[in-house]
Amino acid sequence: MEPAGEGEGLPPDCPRCGRELVRERNDFGPRRKPQEWRRCPGCGWLGRPDLGGRPVLHPFRRVTGEFADCLFCGGENSNLAGERFLDDGWLCAWLVCEACGRENVLRVERATG
Repeated sequence: MEPAGEGEGLPPDCPRCGRELVRERNDFGPRRKPQEWRRCPGCGWLGRPDLGGRPVLHPFRRVTGEFADCLFCGGENSNLAGERFLDDGWLCAWLVCEACGRENVLRVERATG
């Protein structure tokens, strides 16, 4: 973990409690693009940088239902989801587990268009 840093144009402080955000990143191998998010060490708020490069952090939301539990560590109701996005013809959601920090891209449905 490292401070979110300046110069990226992203908000450096938590929108909920005002503490400095910390940059977190996964790097699970050469086949997948690394993902980044920002976490508040105070209240636990979680957001990810805009995929289009705008200086915005999109908040994650609590997942309910069958995808609420982490597939990796089994943490109950520990998954958070970012905004949905299109990837290779699929509408997807990016899940992050609060308990273990692992992430997973969930294919929600085939995109129509």
